[in-house]
Amino acid sequence: MENDIQNELVDALKDAHAMEKQSLTTLMAAEKVAGDPQLKALYHGHVAETHRHIELIEARLEAHDGSRSLLKDLGGRVSALVLGTGLVAQKNTPAKLVAVAYGYENFEVAAYELLRRIAQRAGDTETVEVVDRILVNERQAVEKLGASFDLALQAAGVVVA
Repeated sequence: MENDIQNELVDALKDAHAMEKQSLTTLMAAEKVAGDPQLKALYHGHVAETHRHIELIEARLEAHDGSRSLLKDLGGRVSALVLGTGLVAQKNTPAKLVAVAYGYENFEVAAYELLRRIAQRAGDTETVEVVDRILVNERQAVEKLGASFDLALQAAGVVVA
């Protein structure tokens, strides 16, 4: 049973790593087509946080002798590129990017909540602490993006009353 929870923990850490890699690819693309200096700064700030999240998750994987999943990382990057390419080709790109980023950040919060609970069950207090720190950033990103919808619509040229 203990081995099972350790395997679950390593798998969840690998998933978190791939998720952050996907997020990084999407955020870097969003930064280039933000359409507004404030939105660009918002994405840029979260790019820096995401780099830190990747480092933290990699450290926890190393602590568990788990290597990251290259296949999951590649899959995440490819899906982020496809998503980004599709969004850039549409009208109202800045607004749609904020909506996608907002949804994805909420997904990250949910994924980290699950990882936190798995780490608790595995007795890994260091991973719990790392996840708690990451969750602060992810929840802040959700709030900032949620407050940016009007700005994004304005950047997209949609009249905001």
